[in-house]
Amino acid sequence: MKGTPYIVVWKGPWRRATGLGIAGREYVKALKDLGVSVVIGERGRQKALASPLPKVLVYHYAPHTLRVRKERRHVNALIVNTVWETTRIPRRWVRPINQADAVCVPSRHNRLALHRSGINVPIYIAPHGVHARRFTPGRKPMPSKKRRFTFLSVFGFQHRKNPETLLRAYWEEFSAKDNVQLIIKTNGYARHENERWIRRRIAAYKASLKLRKTTAPLKIIARTMDAESIRQLYRKAHAFVLPTRGEGVGLPFLEAMASGLPVIATGWGGHMDFLNRRNAFLVKCRLRPPAAGMKRAISRTFRHLFAEKGQRWAEPNLKSLKAQMRAAYANPRLCRLKGARARRDALKLTWERGGDALKKAIEQTLLRKGLLTR
Repeated sequence: MKGTPYIVVWKGPWRRATGLGIAGREYVKALKDLGVSVVIGERGRQKALASPLPKVLVYHYAPHTLRVRKERRHVNALIVNTVWETTRIPRRWVRPINQADAVCVPSRHNRLALHRSGINVPIYIAPHGVHARRFTPGRKPMPSKKRRFTFLSVFGFQHRKNPETLLRAYWEEFSAKDNVQLIIKTNGYARHENERWIRRRIAAYKASLKLRKTTAPLKIIARTMDAESIRQLYRKAHAFVLPTRGEGVGLPFLEAMASGLPVIATGWGGHMDFLNRRNAFLVKCRLRPPAAGMKRAISRTFRHLFAEKGQRWAEPNLKSLKAQMRAAYANPRLCRLKGARARRDALKLTWERGGDALKKAIEQTLLRKGLLTR
């Protein structure tokens, strides 16, 4: 096999249309573009096993599913590639990660979470990226009497993404008198969690708030959209908003930045590697146990992942979120300035950068094991 003096065997959900799947495909492509010999799937794995070159398994599934002894029979080095959202990783992840030779994560937030959780193998950061040039900043006119200021939010309909605080802040801060709208592009995680189900959940939550005014328009899109249709949503918006409770990275933030949008986001999490006050409106928060707010959740909680003792994530401050949304709405020129800065920053956040960092982590692991010479 041509390429590097070693072979990377990639195992992960690289076919899925999820953040993990997208990241897997992009990492593999970036490694290949750098000349790394990468194999995927059973046929590629069998071909790699027949080679005398050192073999490195990059395991991109959930770490607790890793069977270390079984995998070590076939490879010379084992690297876990993972991502997490709270202050500590699940306890069942710790042992398999510590039995690997190294672990790669996409943000400093993740590295700190692994340190807190007792991970003692080398931890490398291989950041996620965005193909910024595929996103074109919309040349939209300033809001006017005939053109509403548009907030956009893109997320999976789950408690971690915090739809409750986003909706409450929007409904309480803006009324039908404001020249504004909120578009939410979301999705469920089961067949019954369709657009009708999501709309009912949101309507029930709105009724529970007992609002005493006519609220500003809300548009909910909870169906599958192709990549170009989603890019068009970004182009139509004036600001992106997501008061998330926790992100390992936050791919929609990167896409919004690439589209020239200022981001309104919680000031805590993996996205803080690339968001700042020059390109975003940051929302104040405090760290709380994830289980504390799950009783009031209107979306899927994934309690089995986020309710372990010792875990913390952000609870954004409602008043701060309202203030930041109002500041964006009241200052469209400031939005343009922050959005332009976000676009410039996004152009530097490439997947090639992530692939290069991952390649270095692989080679440092092989050097440490004596399987590669400088």
